[in-house]
Amino acid sequence: MGAASEVLSPSPLRSLPAELSAFVSAPWSTPVECAEVLGEAYLSFARRKHRKSVGHYLTPATVARFMAECSTYSGPHMRVLDPGSGSGILSAAVCEAASAQGKVESLHVDAYETEPLLADLTSRVLAFSQAWLGERGVALTFEVRNEDFVLESAGSIKSATEANWFRSDAGPSSEYDLVISNPPYFKIGKDDPRAVAWSSVVNGQPNIYALFMSISAELLSKSGQLVYIVPRSFASGPYFRRFREVFFRKVAPTAIHLFDSRKDVFRNQTVLQENLIIAAQNRTGSEALDVPQVLVSHSKGAHDLGERERHLVDVDSVLDPASEQQELSIPLSAEDLQLVKVMRSWPNTLRSLGLEISTGPVVPFRATEFLADAATEDSTVPLLWMQHVRPMRTSWPLGVCDKPQWIKVSADSTKLLVADKTYVLTRRFSAKEEKRRLVSAPLIRGSLNADMVGLENHLNYIRGVWRDFDEELAYGLSALLNSACLDRYFRISNGNTQVSATELRAMPLPAEEKIRSIGFEVQRGLGSACDLAGIDDLIAETLTLARDIGMELETAAG
Repeated sequence: MGAASEVLSPSPLRSLPAELSAFVSAPWSTPVECAEVLGEAYLSFARRKHRKSVGHYLTPATVARFMAECSTYSGPHMRVLDPGSGSGILSAAVCEAASAQGKVESLHVDAYETEPLLADLTSRVLAFSQAWLGERGVALTFEVRNEDFVLESAGSIKSATEANWFRSDAGPSSEYDLVISNPPYFKIGKDDPRAVAWSSVVNGQPNIYALFMSISAELLSKSGQLVYIVPRSFASGPYFRRFREVFFRKVAPTAIHLFDSRKDVFRNQTVLQENLIIAAQNRTGSEALDVPQVLVSHSKGAHDLGERERHLVDVDSVLDPASEQQELSIPLSAEDLQLVKVMRSWPNTLRSLGLEISTGPVVPFRATEFLADAATEDSTVPLLWMQHVRPMRTSWPLGVCDKPQWIKVSADSTKLLVADKTYVLTRRFSAKEEKRRLVSAPLIRGSLNADMVGLENHLNYIRGVWRDFDEELAYGLSALLNSACLDRYFRISNGNTQVSATELRAMPLPAEEKIRSIGFEVQRGLGSACDLAGIDDLIAETLTLARDIGMELETAAG
């Protein structure tokens, strides 16, 4: 099996459970087939709870081959890193792709896997790949480490707090021409040694996969590439902002593939996040690097990758150079590109309009003593939840509601209440039955007949800062936030069902007089009907979006 097998055990075959031993002697035809069957055997053997606790979601064969084909194999000698190798299917796919290209003479693979059984399977897969490649004139050497990739790599970094990192002689021993990975996905605490070691990219409670991506970017050779399949959550939001700043300073995206289905990619593995594949190239190692365009594609899942839709977009459409948030936008069509272009030309944001957005201050489990199921004269005020907010309409109280709809007023609860003013409320989460992710409604001063109001934590509220937030502006802004164009823009730059205040704060908005014109028309009767199609028509006419974007807004909303 080569020198690599000795990293794990002098006799790894005896370490396999009986349930898996029968699979190791099958007559494999390709490295990927070997890894796929052994991986499936592992999935049937390992308990689902255990797999989830360590973030194991094994890569399907079609996805592994697609990822391997995202890289180039132009040099005669290649060094490959596969952190979080699972059953070794990505390394196996690289071996197949390198052989198919016909230019690679030798290949070295370093693989990391914390799960001992999976590390053993990776070693077996690479041993088979070694013989398979040898028959095709390609030499393969490899090493499989049953170690924590993040911690071991941290030992090789002299300064993980600087923007420019420097390697020492410890840890991963070389720069890599290709890093390919399906890393584990789980959150780690701020005090976790891995988070402490990589504090330069940590903000809030980090997810382990972002640390994998950061380290991989650092370990690339001058012309090195990385290919990762990860949740889309890193692409936007405040928690990953520091990571995006560091990561995209180091690498430039060359290709992005988005999976439309949240369930299809890792079928039967209970993964419900929106996933993407990102390929990127080291941007710091060569002055000749020029990545003016990014290949963007999408498919429903893994089964239809061969029929994926694809197009080239300017890199500035994916990473807006003027954006403080460094969000990764993913326009999936020419119509999406036009929408992004038009909206980025709009002159305003909430702050430039004298408005601010905050999250509702009432966290129910922390305020149980103040919640009330019925009104008490002079000592309770309305408490609004997501259920009270529908497109263009705030309805309180509800005849049927399983939540307390009042909150007690006391010296201790006052800090949880907001003054009776005009606001625009938005849901932080969209319900399954909602057609759009952005759901918004005006709350007009005096409409609840109370001096103060409680807003539950699953609501955002937009308020005036240095100006009065009048009804016309509130209705116009709420109509915009319910529109197909803003909903589609949000989806292009965000894969989450959660709508954060940070993302709405950065949303482009048109000129104030246009917003007011929309609000004026809504107040004349359109808003009372909650007619989203009518709102889209009004906004298209007011902002000439149908002409500028060249499409129907409902089509843009997808």
